[in-house]
Amino acid sequence: MAQSRRSTLATKIFYGSGATAFGVKDTAFNSFLLLYYNQVLGLDPFMAGLALALAVVLDAAIDLPVGYVSDHWRSRWGRRHPFMYAAALPTAISFFFLWNPPASALADQTSLFTYLLAMTVLVRLCLTFFEVPNAAQGPELTTDYHDRTRLMAFRHLFGWIGGLTMAVLTFLVLFNLDPNGQMGPTGYQWLGVIGGCTMFAAMIVSSLGTHRQIPTFYKPPKRDSHGLRPIVDQVKGLFQNTSFNSMFISALLFAAAAGFSQALSLYVTTFFWQLDTTKIGLIPLLAFIAVPLAFYLAPRLAARWEKRGAAMIVYGFAIVFLPVAYLAQLAGWFPARESALFLPFIMANYLIETTAIITAQIILSSMNADVVEDRSAETQGARNEGLIIAARSFASKSVSGIGVMLAGTVLSVVGFPENARPGEVDAAVTSTLILVYLPVLLTLYAASWYAVRFYRIDAARHQANLDATLQPTGEPR
Repeated sequence: MAQSRRSTLATKIFYGSGATAFGVKDTAFNSFLLLYYNQVLGLDPFMAGLALALAVVLDAAIDLPVGYVSDHWRSRWGRRHPFMYAAALPTAISFFFLWNPPASALADQTSLFTYLLAMTVLVRLCLTFFEVPNAAQGPELTTDYHDRTRLMAFRHLFGWIGGLTMAVLTFLVLFNLDPNGQMGPTGYQWLGVIGGCTMFAAMIVSSLGTHRQIPTFYKPPKRDSHGLRPIVDQVKGLFQNTSFNSMFISALLFAAAAGFSQALSLYVTTFFWQLDTTKIGLIPLLAFIAVPLAFYLAPRLAARWEKRGAAMIVYGFAIVFLPVAYLAQLAGWFPARESALFLPFIMANYLIETTAIITAQIILSSMNADVVEDRSAETQGARNEGLIIAARSFASKSVSGIGVMLAGTVLSVVGFPENARPGEVDAAVTSTLILVYLPVLLTLYAASWYAVRFYRIDAARHQANLDATLQPTGEPR
């Protein structure tokens, strides 16, 4: 029987710290980039949105080739680390210049559009050359079935905390450096400086911290063929694996649901719940509680109920719990807006829902890692960690625009007014918005949950896969 290899606490920390760079980028792009280029720099909103959408498409297209190349790279620094080291400085520099455009880029709309597109693509591509190889180390850092869930918990912890810290720093400190607050350029320029330095530090620390593991990693044989065809063949082979299909489809549907929810979140909090900006700003801070809770819960639930069972229970709970507060408000059972309990109830609802979703995502990430040995057993020992990790990333990015498109469709269907003001929108319209919003969101989440049913790997099968692909010492055959 092949021995499982567990990761040390130091390895978990170094591996997880790499996700900080992605968390910083994600927060900066999702929360600030469109506003900065549209409202502060004056780029037409359609052109700004188009540039960001095109960048996502190009980013998604590069994920699978990067995963494939890092799976087959041969060097004295192994398969992953050459890309991780090489990506750090270009990522930091391009992130800095994205938020600090030269005067020539501000000359006209075409110049600004071109600059935004070029720099956004550059940041995304550079980070992909770090993120995919860095994440792909996970299945090799530990082959232990339950230790993988703990390892993935560290990755989600660092990613979320990094992004949340950058958001709080920007709102509470950096925006105050400019007399015009978030409508002035100074805060965003410093975001480029601090964000770039933070990403560089996280990428280098994670790379150096996992460098000593290189001798234990799989060494791929020389490739007989090059070009696009081998990538296509290996991707097609992945889709012959039932558990991979389960994870891929679930990730697709989850990404669509998350995009839809994020696109309408301000409409829901502003017009349905009628919260002011201060109260809206307080709610995301609860993620600083939700993330450590999920970090604690995920490994324990996965050990008790097997990974698939735990993921389906927690994910299912999140789906069932999601509409409760909305339906209570519509039915008149929720505390009145004037009540001292109104905001605490909303915050408690957010805390429970967010904790459940993050917990499920940690377990699902661990399940995705176990597909590596399952596929390796099918291919007589070949390992495709990079391709499997990249495929899930591709799934999320490729449908990111669908959620936004659905959100716009829903607003059109319910006849939501333009230039609306909080508290002045007809209650019938906001109620209709929720009654359309919830079924669409719940359908996407439920379909994502249902796809997890077809996952076939449990502890016994994982051990059988290790026996088929590893030496008794735990080394690759």
